[in-house]
Amino acid sequence: MSGTEQRVRAVVVGVGHLGQHHARLMKEVPGAELVGVVDRDPARAAQIAGPLGVAAYSSLEQIPAGVTAASVAVPTSLHRDTVLPLLARGIHVLVEKPMAADIGQAREMEAAAASRQLVLQVGHIERFNPALSVFHDLHVQPRFIEAHRLAPFNFRTLDVSVVMDLMIHDLDIVVAIAGSPLVRVDAVGSRVLGKHVDIANARLQFENGCVANVTASRVSFEPLRRTRVFGDETFVSMDFASRRAFVVRKSQGFDLGSLDAAASARFQQKGSFKEFVAQGLLDASEIDMDEANPLHSELVSFIDAVRGQPRRGVSAQEGLRAMEVAVTVSERIDQHRWT
Repeated sequence: MSGTEQRVRAVVVGVGHLGQHHARLMKEVPGAELVGVVDRDPARAAQIAGPLGVAAYSSLEQIPAGVTAASVAVPTSLHRDTVLPLLARGIHVLVEKPMAADIGQAREMEAAAASRQLVLQVGHIERFNPALSVFHDLHVQPRFIEAHRLAPFNFRTLDVSVVMDLMIHDLDIVVAIAGSPLVRVDAVGSRVLGKHVDIANARLQFENGCVANVTASRVSFEPLRRTRVFGDETFVSMDFASRRAFVVRKSQGFDLGSLDAAASARFQQKGSFKEFVAQGLLDASEIDMDEANPLHSELVSFIDAVRGQPRRGVSAQEGLRAMEVAVTVSERIDQHRWT
């Protein structure tokens, strides 16, 4: 389908806490026509469909002919059994992360999409966070990456561990940023409130020498979504919650010897990099972000891909890769020995 052809007829499958936003924003996506929402709870489907002026369906079988795109936001345990029937009908799919309940199911979904030459995009929404897009423009070669993703407890994602629920966002980002094969993973985690791991830490080593330390928790008092990247002569801090990025670089002509005696004494006493900045030895700047809604941007990228335009979203192969890393982290947690 070329970008000049008619609008893509789309549905949203699963209109719970997250899916309702998929439906609302799909109405605003250029080139898309939201024709209905699907939820196994007919009352919920009607509740969301009514204000949007679209049809309400309670099963996949009710989706009318002519629909060519579906955004799937059902629980992870239902991903495979929702996505495969859609692909079998020739419908392109955007499925929320994690891609599936297990690796086998994810591989089955990826193969089904590839065999039918259909778009299967995975909803790693942080890829569309303005903070991350700014980082790519800096052309930094990472040496060390530190990621924290902490959230208060909720009852919506109890069917998976915090590794698949939250950490997988940062695993996807870290692997993409490192740009090198993963060679070693060490991890530790603990169950706190549920039957699955609620807090976890992983250390990832890459072939090019880059090391990443990734922490995720869903039992924190305060939310935090921040990634810091250390490269040669550059430090970048990305706050995914506030969508702010802070960059520190050595100034041209940087020379420790040019720091005057008084400033040197103050720095040694306070241990503050502010003295370097004040002396003009370091450039520190906050990058202005656009106000784009990451979920809207993700849906736009999906519809663009369906229309035959270059793909900007997370492909099925990338979603599968993120799951493979997450599974390895989970295995290392299970293998960790407490003494």
